[in-house]
Amino acid sequence: MNSRTHRRTLLRVGVAALPLAAVAPAAHAAGQSPKLTAAQVASWTDAYLEAWRTKNDTAAVRLFTPDALYEAVPGVAAQTFRGREAIGRYWRDITSGQSEMTGRHGTPVVTGNRAAVELWVTMRAPAVNPDGEHWVTLLETNILTFAPDGRCRRNTEYWNMQMGRLTPPQGWGTA
Repeated sequence: MNSRTHRRTLLRVGVAALPLAAVAPAAHAAGQSPKLTAAQVASWTDAYLEAWRTKNDTAAVRLFTPDALYEAVPGVAAQTFRGREAIGRYWRDITSGQSEMTGRHGTPVVTGNRAAVELWVTMRAPAVNPDGEHWVTLLETNILTFAPDGRCRRNTEYWNMQMGRLTPPQGWGTA
């Protein structure tokens, strides 16, 4: 498979970590410097996965700051999106052919305003061959940087796609 065909396949499958759900920390509301917690990142990720499952681009882009950077493939300009409008457009395009998506996340690892969280996603995706849709499993880690209000300022994805519907191994996603 050449790189152009590979990229087209990935775009059709819709490999994209989607925006999760931000909850403004109580400390920020009180004017204090907030401390990002694993629970907040887990809530954001739950919202992200729900927006992905329901293909709700409006909910997805609300999880990001207005000037957020979304790197679907780090270092590839055509797969880097800045701002809610660009993120929403990318997200609508990439999820349009997906169906029966289910996802879960591991325990987030947090340091300062940054977090790493593993995602395990299965879905039906358009096939490149005439056989129609097929199951794929997306194994993904997102490196997230959060603004003080709990929205994501930067999402950088690292992922691997496997054909078929795989289940996580024992102990997957634990910190």
